[in-house]
Amino acid sequence: MAPETKEQVAVLHRISNIVSSNWTLEKILQELVGLAVAMIKCDACLVYLVDHSTNEIVLRASQLPHAKEIGNIRLKIGEGLAGWVGQHKSVVALASNIAADSRFKAFPALPEDIHEAFLSAPLISGGDLIGVINIHHRDEKTFTQEEIALAAFLGEQMGGAIAKSRLAQRSEKASGQMEALSRLARTISDENYLDRMLEAVSEVVTQILDFPLCSIILVDQDGDCLAIYAARCSSPHCSPRKPLRIEESLIARVLRAGQPMIIPDVVEDRQYCYPDLADRTDLASLLSVPILAREKVIGTVNAYTRVVHQFTEEEMGFVKMIAALAALAVQNTRLAAETREMKRMLNGRKLIDRARGILQQKYSLTEEEAYIRLRDESRDRRRPIRDLAEAVILAQNLERRNAIP
Repeated sequence: MAPETKEQVAVLHRISNIVSSNWTLEKILQELVGLAVAMIKCDACLVYLVDHSTNEIVLRASQLPHAKEIGNIRLKIGEGLAGWVGQHKSVVALASNIAADSRFKAFPALPEDIHEAFLSAPLISGGDLIGVINIHHRDEKTFTQEEIALAAFLGEQMGGAIAKSRLAQRSEKASGQMEALSRLARTISDENYLDRMLEAVSEVVTQILDFPLCSIILVDQDGDCLAIYAARCSSPHCSPRKPLRIEESLIARVLRAGQPMIIPDVVEDRQYCYPDLADRTDLASLLSVPILAREKVIGTVNAYTRVVHQFTEEEMGFVKMIAALAALAVQNTRLAAETREMKRMLNGRKLIDRARGILQQKYSLTEEEAYIRLRDESRDRRRPIRDLAEAVILAQNLERRNAIP
């Protein structure tokens, strides 16, 4: 077998192993970069993946180290050379001077953009765009038809592997979320203290979504102020904050609309009341979801990220479910408090009725006269009428004991 044929067989075998593997998305992307470098002998390779929530492609892997750029460099579909490839699902091959192409868009942080030659292919799965792979050469290079076909083939094969990995990750993530929600629901049903329940709620958000801060804010009984009932923060700079008047907070927008709100960068929002906290803890984007109880907004669940972040539908859906559980916790607590108050009032009424009967019998009073005497005595002594009723009953019990020979 010729050396070229052996190399092609080895490449096909490697692609087959990747497609059939259960590797993580990061592992597959690194393998994809390695394959491209080995197959086409390039100087650099970048991989972008589609973010359907924003209709963008996002830099996710690179042969060269780009720690700060990974996840942050974004192109709209159709923007730049890679965006054009994604929009048209077609290969682009430029032999030299890529910056002269009208579709080119430069990123100063990417040294690859000063390279001469460029080959880009879409990553496809079932006809759907998964991403784009860019192959760079420092010097001029005329790509052969075999190299162009190889890049297209690699894009088709690896697109399927990436789609499979993403589906597996979403399934695993959804399973973890459901398990966390189930544990949280049990905590809410078993716990009696609202603060503890809401702390558990905020902790689940930070753990499952890997957000640095989640706070739960409730409207006070007068409906004028907001109070932070729970906050789970990964930074030591977080500390309890004083209540805010509703009109002074950007959360008022959520309370009025009753709909989720996204602030791309809280530092740039003039209505954000804690810029010092955002500065010390590097907080950036905010997702605020209303807590609804009986169709009334009683508070918000607020999730923060450390970088400007495009919240996905899955993240927003999870926080909405968390907000529903927070509403359940608040309702259960308030219902329990109302039940205790009703029992206390009922027991108080029974004590008053019993004391009134004692006074009726002892002083030959009517029912109304006995009650008036209890009421007037309560006013004179400035004591609750229930306390006086307990005193009358206690005195009656002592008299009965002393009367026993």
